[in-house]
Amino acid sequence: MSRDKFWIAYELNREKNEAERVYRYNKGLMERKNQDGTWKEEREQLCIFCGEDWDYEEITEDEANSLEVIF
Repeated sequence: MSRDKFWIAYELNREKNEAERVYRYNKGLMERKNQDGTWKEEREQLCIFCGEDWDYEEITEDEANSLEVIF
């Protein structure tokens, strides 16, 4: 995982190509993927760095862009 740029997914199901939530981080900006595929800034999710790392999986940019978001 790069400190400058990464993608993560909660409740990832690779067989169904879906995840409960998908986030991307790019040089201080945290964004959440919406169900329609757009991205929205989610500053409060920067807390992910502090203790939630067992709850999500690191994914690639391509995976993040192709995953269907459940919530």
